[in-house]
Order: sequence, then structure tokens, then C-alpha cells
Amino acid sequence: MNATTETIASTPGEPGLFLALAPMDGITCAAYREVITAQGPEPCGISLCVTEFIRVTSHAVPEPVLRREVPELATGGRTRAGVPVAVQLLGGKPEPMAETAARLAELGALAIDLNFGCPAKTVNNHDGGASLLRTPCRVEGVIAAVRAAVPAGVRVSAKIRLGWDHANHVADLARAAEQGGASWLTIHARTRVQQYAPPVDWVAIGRARVAVTMPVVANGDLCTVDDVARCAEQSGCTAFMIGRAAMGDPRLFQRLRGATHRNFDGPWMRALLLGYVAALRAAGYSEHATLGRVKQWLRLAAPMHAPVHEAFMQAKSATLLPTALAALDPWALAVAERAA
Repeated sequence: MNATTETIASTPGEPGLFLALAPMDGITCAAYREVITAQGPEPCGISLCVTEFIRVTSHAVPEPVLRREVPELATGGRTRAGVPVAVQLLGGKPEPMAETAARLAELGALAIDLNFGCPAKTVNNHDGGASLLRTPCRVEGVIAAVRAAVPAGVRVSAKIRLGWDHANHVADLARAAEQGGASWLTIHARTRVQQYAPPVDWVAIGRARVAVTMPVVANGDLCTVDDVARCAEQSGCTAFMIGRAAMGDPRLFQRLRGATHRNFDGPWMRALLLGYVAALRAAGYSEHATLGRVKQWLRLAAPMHAPVHEAFMQAKSATLLPTALAALDPWALAVAERAA
């Protein structure tokens, strides 16, 4: 895992290390995917990006909406840096989910991911996300419908949590996903009731892994190289998905592949955030919306690095984008850099 020549696996189960960027509602937009995969002259280390979920209700999602949410459909299903993008769908009705997936395949999507893990109350009360974890047969049914609707070359994966309020049936959920035809399964190591509260249970992921033959991707609190190593030991997984930690340590993917970048590099991080602002504005985000996204990035990254925490404390009350960005100015000076 630490060899500098580590192969970037494009799918779990292939030779090399598979590292996916997790779908995060309100975060993993196309602008974020663009900047996080184009970090510099060397590869970013990300095997696959998964989009924010696209909600599917009683009818298939129209083509204009799909193109708007996933602009990578116009570039071969990849970011401009060449990283493939899986489109995540969320819904509980097999037919409109399958029709939407088929439409995505026609538009050039390389992979479809199905969300059975979102813990949001609003989503769960409307038959989506983790609400399906209480009935594994429904998980299987949605996956099977989507798998049958798209060409064999389009991968279909699923993302779940350990269960609704306990992890006793996580192996049953994994078997249901496999029976439905999933190419692989990603498991977030918490129950729905936990939301994002500790602790994560990587051992439970391991129980699901040994119950199926398809690859299982581990997710949840993978914030450092050591975290991934401990998760690998406890779960037996060799494929991983990283979410919030990518905001505090965007080079974590590279360091997992043996790079020696520092955990925090002030000038580099400042340039990345300024690039993010430019990408958001180019995508049509208002200055106010962009300000909110910058504050969000700093807030989620703040626990990982003292300089980021200081910048967030300065920026969080800003009402103007330039004021918030001014909090990054000390990072431009190498002398001001310090590791958390």
C-alpha cells in the first residue's frame, strides 16, 4: 500500500489500490470533483469519483437535469484530469431508477452507484437511502432492475451502512446486493441511527466481506494513512472510500500510494481553494453560494489542522467572499506554515 509505484486500480478487485472519493451531499459537486482530481502535475491518486446523489422519485430524471448535475457526461464520463465518475442515484422504486440509469448509460456514464446509506430523515421518510436497509429484498430488487437496464460494460455498485439500528444483518445486506448483480459494494461503518457519531465498526464490514464474492469497499473515518492501515487489518478490505478527510488532506490519496507530501502545505492548500472558488464561479454559483462552500470546506477541514482552524474562525462570520478568502493569506507565506 505504501509503494510509490502502487498501481491505481480503476475498480475494486483489479490489481492495485482502489481509492474512491466519497459522494457527499452538498459537497461533491462537479466543481469540487474538478479541483480535487486536478491537484498538480502528478496523478491525484483517486481511482473513482462518485457524484452527489441524484434523487429519483416516481419518474425518471430528465436528461437536462442529468447533464447539469454531471457535466462529465460530456467528457467521456471523466473529469478533465481523466478520473472516471460514477453517477449516484437514490430512490426506492425499481422502474424509475432503472429508466434513469439507462438514460445515463446512453449519455455516456461509465458507472452507476446506488445509494442505500443516506441517513437524512427527509430522505428516509420518502422511501430513499438507508430506509431500504430494513428490507434487504428491496435493495436486491432495485439493484437488479438497474443492472438489467444498462449495458454490461456499465458497472453498477451500491453503497450501504451497517444497518438501520444495528449491524447484525450486514452480511444479509451484502448478499442481497450481490444477488441483485452489484459489481461491488461500499459499506459505511456506521448504522443509520448513528448518523456520523462514533464509533465506526470496521470489523462489521469484514463480516460482510467474507459473506460475498464481490469486492467490498470500506468507508468511514478514514482520515490518515494509519486509519486506512487499521481498517484494512480489521475489515480485510483492500479497497477504500474517503470522504470528509479529503477536504482536510486532499493529498491523502497520493500519500496512501507512497508520496511524501506533508499533511498540511499552506501555499498549496491556498491555491487549491482559490481554484475551487474559480471553478464554482465558472459553474454559475453566486458569490454568496461560493462563500458558503468556502466556509464549509474550512469547517470540515478545521479539525485536522491548526492553521485551517484559525482560518475558519476568521472566515466563519464573513459576509463577503473576499473577506473569507483573506483568511487564507497567511498560508501564502512558507514561514507561517505549521503542521497541526
